[in-house]
Order: sequence, then C-alpha cells, then structure tokens
Amino acid sequence: MTAARITVNGKEAPIAPAAPHTTVLDFLRERGLTGTKEGCAEGECGACSILVARPGVNKPTDWVPINACLVPVAALDGQEVVTSEGLATVEAPGTPPVLHPVQEEMAVRGGSQCGYCTPGFVCSMAGEYYRPDRCAHAERGPDAAEGAAGTDAEHGPNGFDLHALSGNLCRCTGYRPIRDAAFAVGAPT
Repeated sequence: MTAARITVNGKEAPIAPAAPHTTVLDFLRERGLTGTKEGCAEGECGACSILVARPGVNKPTDWVPINACLVPVAALDGQEVVTSEGLATVEAPGTPPVLHPVQEEMAVRGGSQCGYCTPGFVCSMAGEYYRPDRCAHAERGPDAAEGAAGTDAEHGPNGFDLHALSGNLCRCTGYRPIRDAAFAVGAPT
C-alpha cells in the first residue's frame, strides 16, 4: 500500500502525518502556502478557494474550485491542487514570477483592496478561465458588457459567467473591479 499523497502546485507532498480531521486549508497553511485564507470556516466566504484537477477522458482537465476549509486533506489523496501561489509561473530561477492572466487582470483593474479575499477570488476566476466551453477571447472591454450580444450583468462578452464567483465574498471593493477583471480576462491559448 502506498502512502497517501497530494500534488500541490506541481510538487508531491505526503499527507501523513496529518490527522484525519485536517482540512486542506490547514494542510496548505502548515506548508507555508498562506494565500489560502480562513474567513468563515463554513464554506460561505470563498477566502479558502483552491483549484482541484479533474482529469477528463477524451476532454481537457477541468479545474474545479473547492472550499479548502471544508474538505479533509485525505479526501484528495492522489489528486492535484493548485493554490493562488501556484497560478503564477517562474520563467527562470531568481526571476520574479509571471502572473497568471487572472491575477494580472485583478491587479490592473484594482480588484483587490485589503487583499484577504483576493486569492480565493483568483482561484474561482481561474476555474472559470479554464472552463472549456467558454468563448476564446474578450472582444470588448468590461465597460461594454451590458448590451453586447450574448451578455448581461452576469455574463461577460468573453463568456465569463459571474455565477462562478457566487461563493466568494469581498467587504472592500464593491465588486465592480472584480467584475471588470472577470469580463476582461481572455482565455487559454
């Protein structure tokens, strides 16, 4: 029998010696991945959102946001998770990380104020970013969303469905900059 393991941001980590009740949130924070936050510990605020890979058969991998405060780490044995820290890429040792397109849009559009909820929003947005049936490119900016063909207040011209963020709460920004970032992000190439 092999030891229980989880892949976090591309690196394998043994789950042992975690106690059976250890949540994914606690597991990540104990390993120094502090982007994943505990806001409510009830799955209501989304500050603890991370992405879990759901490999597809004859289709691309689905990246599903989950609330890390609710899931025991042992339930993810053998699975791959990505945190907000793992979305950025390092091109070469000693160079600063290159932001993921979702992180870039959140920064450019002012989608973060105090920053506590931002990693959770970023992971939920990244899950929608990778949704395979979302259209490929934002042809209009976020200000043109209302009235554009196939759009409304909850569906952007880039195919982004704001319902993907319905489990995330922010008490600072008023949501407009977050919406703008969501409606401005492109799609994977």
